[in-house]
Amino acid sequence: MLVICQSRFYSDGIRVGMRIASQLWDEEGGSVSPFATVLLMTILLLGLLPGVVTLRDQIVQEFGDMAVAIETLDQSYSYSFNGVTSEYIDSSSVSDPEDEAPAGLDLTISASGEGG
Repeated sequence: MLVICQSRFYSDGIRVGMRIASQLWDEEGGSVSPFATVLLMTILLLGLLPGVVTLRDQIVQEFGDMAVAIETLDQSYSYSFNGVTSEYIDSSSVSDPEDEAPAGLDLTISASGEGG
């Protein structure tokens, strides 16, 4: 008896849910005009483009920072084994100036006249 009761409530719940879904599907009171949709998408796209450009610039900047970090690794070594000494002194000196683009990367484009 309890199982029959539960299945009846379950089927009633499905029927009520389907009726509500059908009413929501058929209602047009909150519909959006195509003009408003195009306007909204245009505004979103215009806001997205500078963000994507900034993201690209920052990724290139990080690659440059990583290149400088890898290039400045000191690979010098020295060891002695049974009286034999071997050493290598890494003589490369690379510096990344403060407040400058890393590894000489310049992401700016200078303005030029139209007269050419």
